[in-house]
Amino acid sequence: MKKTTKSVRSTVSKNQVDAVKMPAPKPKSRLALVAFAAVLVVAVGWLFRNISSQNAMTRFKANIIPEVVKKIINSPSTKFEIGSVKDVSGVYQFELTLKTGADQKYTSYITKDGKILFVSGINTASLGQVKGQSASSQAKAMTCNDVPKTAAPKLTAFVMSNCPYGLQMLRAMTQALNEQPALANNFDVKYIGSIDNGKIISLHGEQEAQEDLKQVCIREEQPSKYWDYLACYMKEGKSDECSTQTGIDTTQLNACTADKNRGLAYVQKDFNLADKLNIGSSPTLVLNDKTVVSEFDFGGRVPNALQQIVCCGSSNKGDYCNQALSKNEVATSFSVSAQPSNQNTNSSAANCGN
Repeated sequence: MKKTTKSVRSTVSKNQVDAVKMPAPKPKSRLALVAFAAVLVVAVGWLFRNISSQNAMTRFKANIIPEVVKKIINSPSTKFEIGSVKDVSGVYQFELTLKTGADQKYTSYITKDGKILFVSGINTASLGQVKGQSASSQAKAMTCNDVPKTAAPKLTAFVMSNCPYGLQMLRAMTQALNEQPALANNFDVKYIGSIDNGKIISLHGEQEAQEDLKQVCIREEQPSKYWDYLACYMKEGKSDECSTQTGIDTTQLNACTADKNRGLAYVQKDFNLADKLNIGSSPTLVLNDKTVVSEFDFGGRVPNALQQIVCCGSSNKGDYCNQALSKNEVATSFSVSAQPSNQNTNSSAANCGN
């Protein structure tokens, strides 16, 4: 029996053993396996990056953005809310609401390292529009016939004193006054902001809030020097030097800014009117404290358009209405030169705020 068992085992040849091995995968099966693995790697990588991005935005909303906003507002008593945060064109876009009675809402941007905050932005996709049209304009353009008429029209620019585009509007107004001084009776400037527990709150921070207060005091108590002061300030933002240069009575000015029944009462009146008209964007033009008008319906943010609005709103047009003013765009922000550094006129449709 033992001999027979040995004989049987010896009959299992090497070829028979090889015959029971699993067959090697075919080339097509091998290729499909590699493709599946590649797709899996890409999917896992995308999921990881998406989770990381969501975590980063959550961290910015909860920690980084609130700290930056606190520094800008510089008022512990002022409440605010951070709304949705989105990854847009390499930066984080976020919604900011200042809780100061009448809520002020803004769309702002911050770099992903949290070091640079943009109060507002320009959508460059809209810069190819026809000159003289606002990128955000949805309504039918206003014509001269649509403008309400009155014997003494008043065109008011609502601005923030350090807003680049508010400065552009003020520069266009001062240039219009240089070309046609009679418009001084028709132009006015008011400011956008709020007051919280006796403290002025402005979009661009404490320095702008104090500058708003100063400019309002000059406008109310030293009106003959107001436009000269603005013309100086918009060059480099040198407030103290401009006060000296334009002959501001600093004793009277300081008394006004320190007296809540004067300076604070003046700015509160401006803010109340802005709230009544639902104005939060700098610059915004209002005719006769009632009708919001767009300078882009009349040629753009240029001197001639401002004169046209006044003339269209007048029931007794002055002789100057027959004399065209400059139609050239003026510089944004602080600028020693009145002319813009580039000739892209469409960028002037931008503003600060909502």
